[in-house]
Amino acid sequence: MTFQKKHTGFAIAIAWPETWCKQSGAWYDGFINRIGISKHHYYKVGHAALVLIDDKTGKCNYFDFGRYHTPFQHGRVRSEMTDDGLKMKTVAKISADKEQILNFEEILTELQQNVECHGEGNIHASYSRINFEKAFGKASQMQQISPIRYGPFRYKGSNCSRFVNTVLRAGNPDWKSAFKLNFLVPLTPTPMNNVNSFPNKTMLPKLLPFTFAPSPITDKSKLKSTLKEPVRAAGIPATSQWLAGEGAGSWFTIDFENHLLKVTRYSVFGAIECAGLFENKDAIKVLKNKKSYKVAYPSDCKTVSLNLNGSEFRFNRTL
Repeated sequence: MTFQKKHTGFAIAIAWPETWCKQSGAWYDGFINRIGISKHHYYKVGHAALVLIDDKTGKCNYFDFGRYHTPFQHGRVRSEMTDDGLKMKTVAKISADKEQILNFEEILTELQQNVECHGEGNIHASYSRINFEKAFGKASQMQQISPIRYGPFRYKGSNCSRFVNTVLRAGNPDWKSAFKLNFLVPLTPTPMNNVNSFPNKTMLPKLLPFTFAPSPITDKSKLKSTLKEPVRAAGIPATSQWLAGEGAGSWFTIDFENHLLKVTRYSVFGAIECAGLFENKDAIKVLKNKKSYKVAYPSDCKTVSLNLNGSEFRFNRTL
């Protein structure tokens, strides 16, 4: 079977090399911070992501991995399935020979303007033909088993770059790209290592006005926990509960509508990130008249978990 026959779409490898990331909690973190390789317990290792495109529709599917709304030292795979703000509006325009993405820069511009991607600075990207179904299936499979232990070297763990490398390899790119992804890798995949493995490389400058820079941490307990509950912004209901990972958190408001759970997720600034109706017919009978439940992991825009006296109830979005 030729590559042309088995390749059914494109993968775009993405890197924001200027992004700062909190230390992973490994044994070497303290030493590296003391000698100045990291700054205030943050590493400038960048953020990696990818976009998978189906030939048949041109639909762009964004995926990444990070410590968002997950337990300490864990990460999860994000996409529009779990986070409404990651749904892409741009449709890929593909050349007649199916070798080029004609609006590549337009796709990257949309990502550069989306704060929910968590990328900092210039965006670097490249693309190649891949088997869309295999790559999408691998990304979805890792999403299903999230949260996953976080770390660049952790056994059976992952981080953003390792996740992207894994999905790109699953898509069976051409032999040159596959060789680079498998063998021309430093100790662990990096955002730029993924981008350099594919042809059609480009770079777009920073578009958003704000920049994150790590500041000194006086309370070292913050290094061993998820993000602390912030001051509640205006417009966030008083009944909302805070759920966070080490990289991002949100406020969740829970209401009951007949046999459904109405959930609204707010950003730290009070913007609605997603809202929908969630179903678990058996659990709703137990929880409806209770007030002491807690929002638990995993909870996102697709699934919401509630804990009541040590018992966990999971609700899936229906609308």
